[in-house]
Amino acid sequence: MKIISLCTIIFMLVFNVLCEENADNGWNISFSPREVTAVKGLCAHISCTFTYPVAENPIQSVIWQSCVAKDKCNLIFQNNVEKNKLKKNELGHIKMLEPDLSKNNCSIILKDIKENEKEYTFRIKAKQQYTFNPTVKISIKDEPTLVVPPLSEKVEVNLTCSAPFPCPETPPVITWWIKTKEENYIKLDNNKITQVHSEHVYYSYLTLIPTSDQHDGTVGCDVRYGNKKINTNNTLEVKYVQALQIVGENTLMEGDTLNLTCTFRSHPPASNPVWRFNGNTDNLNTQTSAGTLMIANVGKEHAGIYVCEMTYMNKTLNASITINITAKTWCLKHIL
Repeated sequence: MKIISLCTIIFMLVFNVLCEENADNGWNISFSPREVTAVKGLCAHISCTFTYPVAENPIQSVIWQSCVAKDKCNLIFQNNVEKNKLKKNELGHIKMLEPDLSKNNCSIILKDIKENEKEYTFRIKAKQQYTFNPTVKISIKDEPTLVVPPLSEKVEVNLTCSAPFPCPETPPVITWWIKTKEENYIKLDNNKITQVHSEHVYYSYLTLIPTSDQHDGTVGCDVRYGNKKINTNNTLEVKYVQALQIVGENTLMEGDTLNLTCTFRSHPPASNPVWRFNGNTDNLNTQTSAGTLMIANVGKEHAGIYVCEMTYMNKTLNASITINITAKTWCLKHIL
């Protein structure tokens, strides 16, 4: 019974596939992509191709419709065909890109896109009429798309700014800017900016070698279409580490106060500092605060090597300083 059931299932699946493949009987319309982004007031490029049975020749007309819901569509474009050519290739706010239907291209440019989102569908009318049920959607985008990869100091990366397709008469001008957290603008090398475009999107790439000064700064991408401008920006997060060092006097007299500071800048932050004296941490870290080591009334027993140690991203960093303690002479003791 299991074998018979399995065979039955396989037969049904194959039968369904064959039926689905032949369901359109040679009719097919495809959109690429199925969702298109556009800037309000500008244009959208819908890529469309179609096929139809030879028996349906000649085509009588082509139709575009806008839909707010299934079965709620309005006619926005229709043209009759004469000798396989459209009588018009432009009507109102729609321009058909390839009026020669023998090339099976139904791509169009829609002008003056409104704020509301709609879906569009295409029909071919011959001896019978065919409608492709799936639709292409147009979504309004009020800002470009800015992609910033992970940044590390002195490691070259490419930042990407992409802007939706404009109207052909107003190609976009894409500009970049970077400013520090102190609001100072950083001059960019135009030779490090490249632009390319496809049928639907314009891209601009900024080649950047990040520095620690740019951490917590802002990178922006401005796109201008004629008199219309859209823009966006992101905060820069740069991984960096600066050299660890110890600041303080290295030669003291007996009775003086030892005051050492371990300086360090990094992102992400490093661990709290650990102090060592001649290899030991005994009684030292109880005298530290925020990277500072302080010992009052030093004596000769405090002379030696002091080390500040931190952990940054699983790496151990350290700096050292040698402290010399000199004895006060009898004269100095009585004078002081």
